[in-house]
Amino acid sequence: MNTPPMLRSRRRFLLSAASVAGLGALGNFGVSLQSFAAASAVGSAVPTDYRALVCFFLFGGNDNGNTLIPYDQTGYNDYVLGREGSLSRPLGVTRLRSDLLPLVAPSLNDGRQVGLPKEMSRLKSLYDGGKLAIVPNVGVLSYPTTRSQYESRTIELPPQLFSHSDHQRFWQLGVPSYSTRTGWGGRMADLLAAANSASAVSMCVSLSGNNVWQVGDYALPYPVNAETGASEFWSFWDNRRRGAAMQLNQIARPNMLQRQASAVFNRTVAAQELMQTALQGSRDFSDLFGSVPGDLNPGLVEDYMHVQEQMHMVARMIDVRAQFGHRRQIYFIGLGGFDNHDSLDDHGDRLRVIADNFAAFYQATERMGVQNSVTTFTGSDFGRTLKSNGTGSDHGWGSHHFVMGGAVRGGDLYGRFPNLSLTGPDTVEQQGQLLPSTSVDEYAGTLAKWFGVASTDLPLVVPNLGRFAHPDLGFMS
Repeated sequence: MNTPPMLRSRRRFLLSAASVAGLGALGNFGVSLQSFAAASAVGSAVPTDYRALVCFFLFGGNDNGNTLIPYDQTGYNDYVLGREGSLSRPLGVTRLRSDLLPLVAPSLNDGRQVGLPKEMSRLKSLYDGGKLAIVPNVGVLSYPTTRSQYESRTIELPPQLFSHSDHQRFWQLGVPSYSTRTGWGGRMADLLAAANSASAVSMCVSLSGNNVWQVGDYALPYPVNAETGASEFWSFWDNRRRGAAMQLNQIARPNMLQRQASAVFNRTVAAQELMQTALQGSRDFSDLFGSVPGDLNPGLVEDYMHVQEQMHMVARMIDVRAQFGHRRQIYFIGLGGFDNHDSLDDHGDRLRVIADNFAAFYQATERMGVQNSVTTFTGSDFGRTLKSNGTGSDHGWGSHHFVMGGAVRGGDLYGRFPNLSLTGPDTVEQQGQLLPSTSVDEYAGTLAKWFGVASTDLPLVVPNLGRFAHPDLGFMS
């Protein structure tokens, strides 16, 4: 993972010691992770408060150009010229300036202004209320990189730039390396799991399928159905079949593989039963999420409902966190459809899906009184090209991201908003891929520190953080 040698050798020793102790063979998420966290944390204290991180991943690469848009006239002209190629050409993929929602951003002290698309009005309200921060031009980097270094190839670059599969993985790993197998969310879980009591349910819960972000050395993502919660292991079995299976599973097994299969079976059943019981006592937040807006693009109704279901289920699980024995929770949710090569026509409404449900979810945390303890943030493969391909945009690099929560120092931009000239210092290649000015490492490091990872342990979570200037971007209080 390109970890400094001293930390790497220490980590290897701790992992070996944990393996010798047989942690991997224990059948309970909480016990094994508690033991590992107690052994491996260098400086992170065992948390006694409650905190949750919710990663919302925009699969396909969100179009940064039409997400955070220059509002001052000069900047807006640069935006149109970069996207359309001419100020006199009729508007194609660019957004009308009159449709933008201008933001007050104290950090933009050079006369520039930015705005959000009108479809993100509910997100703007959170921004204006100090509950949402924007981090511009974030991307996967190996080292801080300038345009001249990129063009001359005099600095190490992430492999397979502009590739979906590679950069989804690198973003979630926090390391642009094919040899790394754990994600920065999972590495946080390994370190901080001692905060949680023994539980059949992992502190890492995914409502959007498999991901590497939540994979640790011992932490594993627990997949949950957004509508029903735990998968119904017994849904097509009657009580006799279930009883027989449980009895068979209690028989002592001489083979190690059989014993491990039996442990996985028991863990799955225990997690399902705990999840079902706990959710029966959770509050219903349906009134906050409401119905699908009637003026939404009909093709996005299903996506809107799917995101509602994911965020609603996360709220319900947070509500019953005590039954899981969790003081630390890490959630992964997501939405696809951001690979907008052919058309950006539905991009505004796709952003509305995010904005509306972010706002509803924040209201749910307020109702539970945990708004200062839950932070929601966006991630994506990469951004997209500044220059349009005619009706859409192609694979890019840097992208703009949102961070929401009561502990967020909202109402401002953290990081440098880029120059949108195709020949300027912040773009590369002929189509204007943004050269990231903020690394995923810095973004992750800031969130990890708020989550309770000590400064001395940050290299275990974000191994290359020391290469970059801002281990804490300042958007968390």
